[in-house]
Amino acid sequence: MTTSQPASMHVVADDERHVTTTQLRRYEIEDGQMEAFLPYWRKLIEQRQKFGFRVVFAYVDETNNEVVWAVEHDGDFKAAEAAYFHSAERAAVLVGAPHVMKGAKIGLATRLM
Repeated sequence: MTTSQPASMHVVADDERHVTTTQLRRYEIEDGQMEAFLPYWRKLIEQRQKFGFRVVFAYVDETNNEVVWAVEHDGDFKAAEAAYFHSAERAAVLVGAPHVMKGAKIGLATRLM
C-alpha cells in the first residue's frame, strides 16, 4: 500500500482561535471487494469522529474502484490524528478487518470554492 504525506500542513484560519485542516483520502480497493470494505470503513469513521474529525464528503468511485473522501479537524490535526491512530478504539475495529486495500493516496487539500 502506498501512502503520500505532505511535508507541511495547509490550514484555513478564519481567526486566531479557529483553524481547520482538510485532508483528502483516496483508497483503491481490490476488484469485487468494495462490499467487504465499506462496513469496516464506516466503523473506523465512527471512531475517528470521537477524536473531533468530521467527514466532509465520501463517495465510491466505481470506475476506479476507490473510496474518495475528505476529513476535517479544527485545531491540531497532527496531534488528533496521532491520538486516533494509537487509540484502543481504532485497534479494536482493525481486528478481523478485511485486507482489501491496494493503495492509498492521502494529502492535504485547499478549498477552491
